[in-house]
Amino acid sequence: MSVTLRDAQHLCWKNFKKIGTLDLEKNKTWTPVVTVTDLLGEAEETAAFIRDLEDAKPLEKPEVKAQLATKFSDLLYYVFVLSEHYGIELEESFLQTVNDYLLKFVS
Repeated sequence: MSVTLRDAQHLCWKNFKKIGTLDLEKNKTWTPVVTVTDLLGEAEETAAFIRDLEDAKPLEKPEVKAQLATKFSDLLYYVFVLSEHYGIELEESFLQTVNDYLLKFVS
C-alpha cells in the first residue's frame, strides 16, 4: 500500500482522535505536550536502539530491521498527529526542507 504524506498524516490523526475518544471515557486528558513528551520518549528509545545496532552490526537480521522500522514509524506517528493538530501541511513543508538541504549542501 502506498500513501502520500498528507494521507498518512490524516490517517494518523483520525486514528489518534478515535483513541482520544476512548481515553476521554477513561477520564484521561490529551494535550500536545503529552504527545511531545511521548515523541521524545520514542526518540530516546530509537537512539538507544541505534546505538546498540551500531555496536553489534546485526542489521542483516530481518527482525532487527523490522524493530527499527517500528521505531521510525512510531516517531512518524507522533509527528503526523502534532502536524495535523496544528494545521501544518507536512508534505509541503517536507518538500521545502528537502529542497533547502539540497541548496545548502550541494550548491
